[in-house]
Amino acid sequence: MKKSILTTLLFAVLYFLCMGIGVLLGNLFDQTGNMFYAPAFTGLVGGSIYMILVAKVPRFGAITTIGLVMALFFLGTKHGAGAFLPGIICGLLADGVANLGKYKDQTKNLLSFVIFAFSTSGPILLMWITPKAYMATLLARGKSQEYIDRIMVAPNPGTVLLFIASIVIGALVGALIGQALSKKLAQKI
Repeated sequence: MKKSILTTLLFAVLYFLCMGIGVLLGNLFDQTGNMFYAPAFTGLVGGSIYMILVAKVPRFGAITTIGLVMALFFLGTKHGAGAFLPGIICGLLADGVANLGKYKDQTKNLLSFVIFAFSTSGPILLMWITPKAYMATLLARGKSQEYIDRIMVAPNPGTVLLFIASIVIGALVGALIGQALSKKLAQKI
């Protein structure tokens, strides 16, 4: 039990690092600074970590814990009230879906990760749901009005669809790579 808790915490740190890499890749891809593509790139990079975690700790709570770490990050960095909710909700839902397949069903694990990939979407969702509160949060964090004007993305249907599609595609590719790596690691053990 203690080993699985330590393993889960290690993977939470690794997934957090994947989020950092996802933010970096998102900024290289789109240099506006709005983190629009960060969840998609986090899914792409983090799929391997997620799938190896599911193989190593096949019990309810591990995925939820990583979602909680993401939520606490958004809460602690003052991204605004509610930016932490996707971390908690997506972590629980993803854990539930993987649990349905006893963490062994590759299709359910794939779907589980696609759901989990939305755990880092809180800031963008908050920007769309409560734009005035989001702008006030940014101003309180010392951001300039020029910065705020540059990063705001209007929630029109095309933009929302692009956001969702980019996360799903990033998560699917990341999960498939992760499943292949997880199989290779299992064969070596």
